[in-house]
Amino acid sequence: MRSENNFPIIGVTGITGSGTSTVSAILAERGGYVAHADKLAHDAMAKTEPAYAEILEAFGQEIVNEKGEINRRVLGARVFGNKEALARLEKIIHPRVIERIHTIVDKIAETGIYTFAVIDAPLLVESGMSTMCDSVWLITAPDETRIARITSRDKIDEIAAKRRLQSRNAEATLREHANIIIENCGSPIALRSKTETALKAMSLKIHGWQGCKVLEI
Repeated sequence: MRSENNFPIIGVTGITGSGTSTVSAILAERGGYVAHADKLAHDAMAKTEPAYAEILEAFGQEIVNEKGEINRRVLGARVFGNKEALARLEKIIHPRVIERIHTIVDKIAETGIYTFAVIDAPLLVESGMSTMCDSVWLITAPDETRIARITSRDKIDEIAAKRRLQSRNAEATLREHANIIIENCGSPIALRSKTETALKAMSLKIHGWQGCKVLEI
């Protein structure tokens, strides 16, 4: 476990619209370094990266905009709701993201600046990145709440938002891997309080880096 090196790693995951980015931001305020898997995945699609050519070979030139860059909205429309296409994209992207996160965490641990690391990854479990973590946090919310957040955040309609939710595995699968479960259906103040409660609980060991007892708040 990473905690053996005195540099714990928290994995934060959840179906889109649950609030993982907000929880990760709060953890950053409490001394954590956050590696955002989605951002690293976007970076891996850049024209200068090896994955670029592989993605174009798999999905065609139609996903490229006038600047020659991959249009993530067009690509997303092709893969969300199509599990085979989504799996093909993830097979290209995931190994590169995982390798990059390993490198980042190792470098950050050496600096001595941060107390712990956070991997913010919607596909933390599916990609296997949960095995890197000393504690896995699942952020959850009712589907209607998620849909409202997605449509507001990404400026898409409700049908597209539902398609994104349906492209993911059932939340029950994620629960099997989590030892901290935070329900985010209240105010930002309530979410902050729950996040800080979870972080404090980890020092009790029964919920912490070495523990396996599940805490639901």
